[in-house]
Amino acid sequence: MTEPLRPMNLGGILDRGVQIYRAQPLLFLGLAAIPGLAQLAFTLASVHPRPVLVPSPSHTLLVVAGRLASFAFWVAQFFFQAIVTAALCLAASRVNLGEAIIIRRAFNAYVSRAWRLIGINFLVGIFAGWPLIIAVFIAFAMGGAGFSIFWQAPVWILGFIPCIALYTRYALAFPATAMEGSPALASIQRSVRLGEGGPWRICAGLLVPILPALILNFGSSGLLEILKGRFPLLADSPFVVAGINGMVGLVATLVFSPYNAIVLTLLYYDQRIRREGFDVERMMHTAGLDAPAPPPAASPWTQLGEEWKGDA
Repeated sequence: MTEPLRPMNLGGILDRGVQIYRAQPLLFLGLAAIPGLAQLAFTLASVHPRPVLVPSPSHTLLVVAGRLASFAFWVAQFFFQAIVTAALCLAASRVNLGEAIIIRRAFNAYVSRAWRLIGINFLVGIFAGWPLIIAVFIAFAMGGAGFSIFWQAPVWILGFIPCIALYTRYALAFPATAMEGSPALASIQRSVRLGEGGPWRICAGLLVPILPALILNFGSSGLLEILKGRFPLLADSPFVVAGINGMVGLVATLVFSPYNAIVLTLLYYDQRIRREGFDVERMMHTAGLDAPAPPPAASPWTQLGEEWKGDA
């Protein structure tokens, strides 16, 4: 699986990502299944009993238990997603460099650094998402003032476009901390430095795996809404609808989440090769040319002085 490291265009990176995925599919599927199953559990737990006029104690207890379960699975999904993203980057790096790695070792490598990874998610969300937050407030204000959806849609779009550009600057933070072990803020700064000179390639590399997953999820939700209008039995079974949506989301996570992390890791190495000569560094490391020089041999006069001090 090992190939010489070299700068690649976007097509080469995407093709290499497919090769890495196909080389160790069980490794990547096993890692992606951890947050995927938590997401499925959250989707199912989000189906709460329908409200009634006079709720009984058992109904109230069931509603409270359902909401607590939803919150617990949401936290689990958020927690595992941060760890697994870094683990997928590590697995992609090892496979790309021809090194061995297993699911347990990749996952356990970041359990102790979970809060750092969650911090990266939080900081990237703030740094890249503030234009969309402003757009949301403007859209809600326009909606309250009587503006139609045709006026709100451009506001959402104009808020979303700068988020993509900003996220491109910080996207390499996860592979940076996965491979270099740097803290959250340092990883984000590292991502900004590495991304200079290649924002369009990084942006396109991120959108290719994400768009099919979004199309699959939104397409299945839209199809279910149409089917609910034609089949009353399906409309009266929210748990079945949530189960179908959850299974589609799980499939999307298993297929596209590892590929996204693989492409992200390849983009990280590609920028290091272009900006830092990582391919030369790796070649020297493989040849053993980066080993520290041995200490100089002591001269006879130095040895004689040590013996004199010992006798004294």
